[in-house]
Amino acid sequence: PAAPSFRQVSCLKELVARVVQRLCERGARNVLAFGFGLLDGARGGPPVAFTTSVRSYLPNTVTETLRGSRAWGLLLRRVGDDVLTHLLARCALYLLVAPSCAYQVCGPPLYDLCAPAASLPLPAPGLPGLPGLPGLPGLGASADLRPTRQAQNSGARRRRDSPGTSVPLAKRPRRSVASEPERGAHRSFPRAQQPRVSEAPAVTPAEAASPAASWEGGPPGTRPTTPAWHPSPGPQGAPHDPAHPETKHFLYCSGGRERLRSSFLLSALPPTLSGARKLVETIFLSSAPQKPGAARRMRRLPARYWRMRPLFQELLGNHARCPYRALLRTHCPLRAMAAKEGSGNQAHRGVGICPLERPVAAPQEQTDSRRLVQLLRQHSSPWQVYAFLRACLCWLVPTGLWGSRHNQRRFLRNVKKFISLGKHAKLSLQELTWKMKVQDCTWLHGNPGACCVPAAEHRRREEILARFLCWLMGTYVVELLRSFFYVTETTFQKNRLFFYRKSVWSQLQSIGIRQHFNSVHLRELSEAEVRRHREARPALLTSRLRFLPKPSGLRPIVNMDYIMGARTFHRDKKVQHLTSQLKTLFSVLNYERARRPSLLGASMLGMDDIHRAWRTFVLRIRAQNPAPQLYFVKVDVTGAYDALPQDRLVEVIANVIRPQESTYCVRHYAVVQRTARGHVRKTFKRHVSTFADLQPYMRQFVERLQETSSLRDAVVIEQSSSLNEAGSSLFHLFLRLVHNHVVRIGGKSYIQCQGVPQGSILSTLLCSLCYGDMERRLFPGIEQDGVLLRLVDDFLLVTPHLTQAQAFLRTLVKGVPEYGCRANLQKTAVNFPVEDSSLGSAAPLQLPAHCLFPWCGLLLDTRTLEVSCDYSSYAHTSIRASLTFSQGAKPGRNMRRKLLAVLRLKCCSLFLDLQVNGIHTVYMNVYKIFLLQAYRFHACVLQLPFNQPVRKNPSFFLRIIADTASCCYSLLKARNAGLSLGAKGASGLFPSEAARWLCLHAFLLKLARHSGTYRCLLGVLQAAKAHLGRQLPRGTLAALEAAADPSLTADFKTILD
Repeated sequence: PAAPSFRQVSCLKELVARVVQRLCERGARNVLAFGFGLLDGARGGPPVAFTTSVRSYLPNTVTETLRGSRAWGLLLRRVGDDVLTHLLARCALYLLVAPSCAYQVCGPPLYDLCAPAASLPLPAPGLPGLPGLPGLPGLGASADLRPTRQAQNSGARRRRDSPGTSVPLAKRPRRSVASEPERGAHRSFPRAQQPRVSEAPAVTPAEAASPAASWEGGPPGTRPTTPAWHPSPGPQGAPHDPAHPETKHFLYCSGGRERLRSSFLLSALPPTLSGARKLVETIFLSSAPQKPGAARRMRRLPARYWRMRPLFQELLGNHARCPYRALLRTHCPLRAMAAKEGSGNQAHRGVGICPLERPVAAPQEQTDSRRLVQLLRQHSSPWQVYAFLRACLCWLVPTGLWGSRHNQRRFLRNVKKFISLGKHAKLSLQELTWKMKVQDCTWLHGNPGACCVPAAEHRRREEILARFLCWLMGTYVVELLRSFFYVTETTFQKNRLFFYRKSVWSQLQSIGIRQHFNSVHLRELSEAEVRRHREARPALLTSRLRFLPKPSGLRPIVNMDYIMGARTFHRDKKVQHLTSQLKTLFSVLNYERARRPSLLGASMLGMDDIHRAWRTFVLRIRAQNPAPQLYFVKVDVTGAYDALPQDRLVEVIANVIRPQESTYCVRHYAVVQRTARGHVRKTFKRHVSTFADLQPYMRQFVERLQETSSLRDAVVIEQSSSLNEAGSSLFHLFLRLVHNHVVRIGGKSYIQCQGVPQGSILSTLLCSLCYGDMERRLFPGIEQDGVLLRLVDDFLLVTPHLTQAQAFLRTLVKGVPEYGCRANLQKTAVNFPVEDSSLGSAAPLQLPAHCLFPWCGLLLDTRTLEVSCDYSSYAHTSIRASLTFSQGAKPGRNMRRKLLAVLRLKCCSLFLDLQVNGIHTVYMNVYKIFLLQAYRFHACVLQLPFNQPVRKNPSFFLRIIADTASCCYSLLKARNAGLSLGAKGASGLFPSEAARWLCLHAFLLKLARHSGTYRCLLGVLQAAKAHLGRQLPRGTLAALEAAADPSLTADFKTILD
């Protein structure tokens, strides 16, 4: 190409327009061209100046700023057209905004470019010991757990697919190995396009399974970063990178028929060699099954896969003969007490049950709360589900495919672990293939007669086996669970999964639907109305109803990711467009809420809001002498979301948005930051303003973000801007959401005539705004001497006036029908005597005048107003069910990151503020946080893959314990800024030595109960605790021992882990 010229030929506006046109014609993703597009029949309109076929359909403030910038004009005069064109079209440029941020001017958006951060190098051994823990060896925070030599092969040679080892260089492959998989593909590919095995990268299955960057929540049109390696397709016949089996793939599969789908791959293929060939192609070559009657171009299979056909033919025959229903009845039998409903009710709700186990019809009156509780107990245990899956796998998979009993036992162990995982967990490829013996599987051999197996051939066999195992777990096992069980989490066991046979769940769903009809006003739509809703423009949102088990009932939950007429959920363009509109409406309501805080009334949006309001109240009460007696009232509203009158809600939102007056400016932008651990974090946000506070240019906008938020060391990328979002259009969207909300129940469609749908991002905010309006009208001046707090629908009133407390309680117990507000007396509590005559026959729970008053997970001292955390919700639950972390390539590092992240969430200002709480209460709060952290630590250790024992790397676990103490103490100092907590010599109000002592005491209390697992840690922790005890003053040590009294932690004794 010709050398670039440094002459200026065009003006800056003409040059920028020419660059934008070239980018649009190429279809390149460039920040400079955001908001521009080529003219077509649908868009039309005049082209942008200096262009022939480009139209601006959304404002791009970055491009407009550049076109009129004197600095960029000076740069054009200095470097000329060619150089500046190359910079704008081919490079990514950023402008710094003081003090520490930048915004992107041109180039591919940074969130498309940033790949997962490279692993930080491990520190060299020999680091100094932990502070305050003498004798503990140092270990960097980036240390990791990987399968050790002993854990991987138990004395055998080290496996090549260890995720902790470096990949050896591939040997130069022999010609026979390279030519074997290419035999059937010479005719399909020219010789110049045939890849050579020597050019293929040497990658272990662990690297092949490394997940790509998460793009969840990204804007439409963004693509995930390409992984570092992809198996080569085409004539080599190498398997593609298999996906991880995830528990979310078998959740919430409703329906009452307990059988496999006829469209399931194994059911659709005949047990012949041709069917086996299609199965092999689907599993190993990622070729989708052809539709019946479609023209199919047969291609020759490589010899390796051709020889697999008889085994997979046998697998198809086993599937056709497998008695799935008999195995289900044997291993997951129905209990005799579970009498089921008749077929007439099933016809009404549109579901059925297995005909081989159709029960005797039960009368309608038996479907009461007692019947519901009995059915809720009919879930199958994980062991029963595992026994059913094991029987199916043993029937299905031929012995030759397992290769050996060892491989079969390893896979069944992974099946047992898979169904025991929590809601958000997945099984990594490393765990699935760990300890599987490739040499036992003779069907993997490319050349059966070869004596020597090169490294490349061995890795190829590992990849093929991994592909088969992933298919068997992620497709077959998942399909069994989807077909025969309804799998769901509950409200009382965190993320633990419960398995209900579909014949049981169909009865539970029937009862839940009838109860939902009694509590929510629904109107059934006729077929004509359903047709009109499907054809409506713009599209109308439709929800799907599901139920979440509670200890004695069902909670209705709606899924809002569905639109009538859309073929798929999340990927459909209509779904994406309507979801974007809902997020814009949500951002506008939040903008008005921030601009006019009185709209929310006493609503608290989180623990930080509760802390600010409670601290102000406490300081005001303590300033009075003498302090008055306080009266506490806690009220929970029955069915808050479902009982809101829609007409009143419309009035409230009309007052918030003011549709005839308001016009909003909405800017969509992305923020890319690097975390302290070196990982890239991407967030996609909306910023709402009006013309009065609009920052039209990106420099001003980024400066304002840094002033009003904690944005630091970040790159901001503008995606789009809209300067004329009319309040009327947003209000019309809200009316469609409220008045035209369609709910799909049992195959029928209904319009919700009362309340708002649970599951929408707007639900909580709408409820808070409605109750805020009620408080302004019914309870004016109630906070003059007291405080009124509300977390969505949970009210708390603390006042020194008994008559005010009684009037507040009386009002909510009688109900406020114009707002759909009525108290649930079973969850209402007071700390003063209540006359039954004033409330009718029912009465709330009456607590002593001086007690720990419970409200929303908090315990409030009614006399001192100190606050502690209520841990009773952890009773009889498993910590493992509520704590999941990624167990992929770096499980140890992920465990540490997860533990510290959860610790930061628990260290709320409300528990650590020394102006609200006394020092003894803060000691006790910190100790309980550490004790719960010790339970989480043990739960994570039990979930570590590869049977990694603690004794193999004790310094890593000791470092986690030390980091827990230091992290909590840092948060304690941040929550009490301005106070001197510690001084030299372990003196002061709360020295760091005191935090470490509490941490060690809590961990010793928990880990000593599992001495067989943590024997290598206990001695070091005890020595470190004794050393700290000698450093602390006697008075401080006595206060710490009192805070750690076992009688204060009785709630922890009932935790299952």
